[in-house]
Amino acid sequence: MQLFCFPYAGGTASFFDKLESCLRAQIKVERLEYAGHGARRKEAFYQNFAELSGDMYAQVKERWKPEEAYGLFGYSMGSIAVVEVLKRILLAQEIDPPCHVFLGAHGPAMKRELREDSQWESDEWVKKRTIEFGGIPESLVENRAFWRVYLPQYQADYRLIRRYPFDKMDIACRIPATVFYSETDTPFPEIRRWTQVFQGSCKFIEYPGTHFFIIDHWPEAAEIVKAELAL
Repeated sequence: MQLFCFPYAGGTASFFDKLESCLRAQIKVERLEYAGHGARRKEAFYQNFAELSGDMYAQVKERWKPEEAYGLFGYSMGSIAVVEVLKRILLAQEIDPPCHVFLGAHGPAMKRELREDSQWESDEWVKKRTIEFGGIPESLVENRAFWRVYLPQYQADYRLIRRYPFDKMDIACRIPATVFYSETDTPFPEIRRWTQVFQGSCKFIEYPGTHFFIIDHWPEAAEIVKAELAL
């Protein structure tokens, strides 16, 4: 069994390290890395989601093992990446579709923090919003070396999200899905719109916390992943 994992905006494949340690005995966690991030930081950033999904689809196709079932797991922006990769999988029919999809911390619409502010490309705005999302340790908030490396990643990914045509998320499938969310981060009325995309079984699992609530709940999430993948 394989689980292909797609990080959040500005994030790297290492975000899924804890999940990998929780699942290691049963599931091969395939942590995907975006161009310009982490181990691929010397590569150019994507200009749009078509570039991102094309690259991610190629990685999934290359690592996919025909003899095994697999799932897709996207966190925050990674949820949108999962949808776009899933479109390619269903259209190309070069590999089997996933047996389950897991999404976290994002609905099928632009987050209001990015939608409602005209200053979203400025350095200070990106820093402020990223800190408010809760993903930056207090020790790094004023660390200039940290921001020199990661600020361009956040800016590039926020730009992708701003350019993404959420009103044209033209996919509807029967693949079962599980959505992890926090009411204080993304209200349920917005989260439940995933049922328009995943029209079969679509389960919602609520946790307390901010945007990165999953960090405190990886073991519980891992158990849900195992249960949904019938392990």
